[in-house]
Amino acid sequence: MNISYLTYPWAYFTPGGGEIQLNKLYVNIKKRGINIKKFNQWDPEINSDIYHFFSCMGGSLDFCNYLKNLGKKLVVSASLWITADKVNEYNIDQIRLQLLIADLIIVNSKKEIIQLSKVLNINQEKFRVVYNGFESNLLTKREDSYRESSLIPKEWKNNYVLCLANIERRKNQKILLEACKLNNLKLILAGHIRESDYFESLDLDNNQFVKYIGYVENSSEEFIDLFKNSKCFVLPSTLETPGLAALEAAALKTPLIITKEGSAEEYFGDIKTYYDGKKGDVQELSSLLKKILNNPSDGIVSKNQIKKFTWERCSNSQINIYEELI
Repeated sequence: MNISYLTYPWAYFTPGGGEIQLNKLYVNIKKRGINIKKFNQWDPEINSDIYHFFSCMGGSLDFCNYLKNLGKKLVVSASLWITADKVNEYNIDQIRLQLLIADLIIVNSKKEIIQLSKVLNINQEKFRVVYNGFESNLLTKREDSYRESSLIPKEWKNNYVLCLANIERRKNQKILLEACKLNNLKLILAGHIRESDYFESLDLDNNQFVKYIGYVENSSEEFIDLFKNSKCFVLPSTLETPGLAALEAAALKTPLIITKEGSAEEYFGDIKTYYDGKKGDVQELSSLLKKILNNPSDGIVSKNQIKKFTWERCSNSQINIYEELI
């Protein structure tokens, strides 16, 4: 089996969950002895059995259409959550055409199958689920105690809220900042700056209780320390499917507040700290912060629930889908 992975040209300028998913699947599938390559436009692999394109970013249709005209098997990871009221914000015609020409469409949850099938009028039989994941070694660190981190002030230890996400409007960091302020809580922000004007609007220079530490490598020791030192992890986005950092927080037994818009409930089960990120109410988020600080267990995902989503398991699902097409 020969597989080629592809995505849009500027994806890795500010990599997010979709790019991390691509890399993790690539590494784990390669370990199984499967011949898998990342597409190189300067030396293109033309004999792969399957071409797997990650994203429906504008312009992706042309590349996917070219591959189909060559008679290639095409899998597309949609990485989309579109609701009926947001259809006008997307180039729906191009997205639908790209997904229609694919042999199979990959989504991150069963809920996404229902949602995209309805909004795009595509038969559900064309969709397959490959869940997002996390490194399984994180489960061994669930009971680890506090370790000092070089990224945070010593006086902040075990006394801050953590949000690890690209800095952009969709992630609702400004709402989180305001909710933390209402509760006199310190806040650590980490991640690439995707929208510089939004980052500037946070006015961090004048907020002594907020610290931005930039990008932190996934699953690194510093990364793990940030979670283990925090009071809770918060991802109050307008939507998530479900956010890789949220999965990592859950694996590490960090209390979690997560948006309910998207597929989070399919991953995190019966926690009591889901937030209406689409509505984006500061008072609601403030109340959830109080709730999780008083009762951390309300936001802790059980090990039996979260262990379903290791990258090893996700990779098995992906391989089964490739075998279906061969």
